[in-house]
Amino acid sequence: MRPLFVTVLAAASAACFPSQVAPPAVPEPAAAPATASLVTSSGIRVDAIRMGWVGVKGTHRELDVPSWWAIPSIFLGRSWTPWLPIIGFVIRHPTEGTLLVDTGPAEGFSDPAYWQCDKRTGFFYRKNLRFSLPTDELLGPRLASLGLKEDSIRTIVITHWHADHIGGLEGRSSRRVVTGEGNWPKHVGSFTCRLPRDFSPETIPMAPFDASLSGGVALTRDGAVRVVPVPGHTPGHVGVAILDGPTRILLAGDATFDLDQSARTGITGVATDKRAARVTQRALTGLDRDGVLVLPAHDTTVFARMRAWRQP
Repeated sequence: MRPLFVTVLAAASAACFPSQVAPPAVPEPAAAPATASLVTSSGIRVDAIRMGWVGVKGTHRELDVPSWWAIPSIFLGRSWTPWLPIIGFVIRHPTEGTLLVDTGPAEGFSDPAYWQCDKRTGFFYRKNLRFSLPTDELLGPRLASLGLKEDSIRTIVITHWHADHIGGLEGRSSRRVVTGEGNWPKHVGSFTCRLPRDFSPETIPMAPFDASLSGGVALTRDGAVRVVPVPGHTPGHVGVAILDGPTRILLAGDATFDLDQSARTGITGVATDKRAARVTQRALTGLDRDGVLVLPAHDTTVFARMRAWRQP
């Protein structure tokens, strides 16, 4: 007979966000196109790039329970979400070069040896996430498809250090890398053991979510591109705001899986600060209603909304 707490955890898993039993064998590319782009009035170009796919447990995607309960619930969960796109962003500023927001996964994810440098965290990924990573969808080929050379990237912003956001940083960590204070050197689920031992990113101070998006640290001299605190998912989770006249865009990382989740304040099961995550979710909903283009990193609607976007 199972212990009571295991029975309770299993019941919580069954009651999580509805999802299918397992992701299909192969993602359907039409669910999220390869790229989408927009250009603001002053010439800032933003490209969304799909870098493979991830499937997670239903309890990973959404579960609002105490932290001590969350990880066991994910392990016990038997249902999976559909395939979700892994989205990074390229920002090309007309006078200050190219910035990259997250670097996506690494081809080596399919090899159990990839995860051995941090066996405990690697075990979580191998048991609770599924990846589909065609080599032509990883960061290098995606940059090439946009006509970009590697040496054109001036700054890389890492929203947080979960593996599907930093796998492509290997071989690129000598560039300027910016993240949030509290993310580095470690947070729950971070997988940084494959980076050079002397690697040390710049960190910005963390603060509560600021709906004006004007806080944080400017990445361009005109202040139009800023790395801003978007707390809750991890202690130092950040996003990138693009402020160009009436245009306001927020590249939101994993602050939410999609805007429907934000609207119901649906907290992801791996959120490390659930109170901050709720505040962030409400703020994202408010921004969306106010006409801000909010673009999360796993939202299938990102590409369609970018293509439909019109300058305010």
